[in-house]
Amino acid sequence: MRLALALALALLAPPAGAVEVRSPPGALHGFPSMSDASGAVVADGELVQERRGEKLFVRARWVFPGDRVAEETAEFSLSPELAQERFAWVETDQEGERRRFEVDFAAGRARSAVRGKHGVAREDEAVEVPRGRAFAGYGVALAASQLAIAERASARITFVAFTPKPRTVTLEIRNDGGAPVEAAGRTIPCVRYTLHPRLPFPLSVFAKAPDAHLWLTRAEPRALVRAEQNLAAKDDPRVTIDVIPRGRARAHPPVQAHRAPRDRRGRTR
Repeated sequence: MRLALALALALLAPPAGAVEVRSPPGALHGFPSMSDASGAVVADGELVQERRGEKLFVRARWVFPGDRVAEETAEFSLSPELAQERFAWVETDQEGERRRFEVDFAAGRARSAVRGKHGVAREDEAVEVPRGRAFAGYGVALAASQLAIAERASARITFVAFTPKPRTVTLEIRNDGGAPVEAAGRTIPCVRYTLHPRLPFPLSVFAKAPDAHLWLTRAEPRALVRAEQNLAAKDDPRVTIDVIPRGRARAHPPVQAHRAPRDRRGRTR
């Protein structure tokens, strides 16, 4: 009985210390898609990841129909461990800025600004974000790709969430085992990870936070293939992000064929 309990606790225990960089991330440029719960593509994406020395800079830009744009930017240190230093999510539309979520990990501050019917609601909170153990946005997928989690085991990190007020929660990352993804007419061997927010008592009695899911390649180095999550804040719509795009969200104008100029009689010059 004691042995079984010890094994169970070992599976749930977080890794010691900060997230170690096992497979150093590098430069990439991709064009992911974002789909809603029905599978319809709702936004066209562009993802740029650039490494400069021991720093990693990430920018993801999403264009929705109706001139709505969302942009996520993040900055990471890769030495001596994976540590997120900055995070920002900014949404704009025809009327200007809709909302903004920001985290300064070094300063331990998180801010939100959300436009509503009665103006802009602003929050500025001190947050406990231990270096190398706290992440937000794209940083969660990056951290999961570096963690060595055995099948059916889990690890924990600190997650900066927006409700839309900023707050930190413990996020349990569980390896669910193999879960292949069908994309672009082929099957990609993947491992699915469940991201489970662990709310403290008594908050857990009254509030429920939905799980999110990541699909990373089974083979090393691990790379993100698909993510299923709320868009940016806790009560946002559920979306699926595919690194291999499902299609396009916006109606693009047809390409006009080049026509040679003609004279007054209609003859080609």
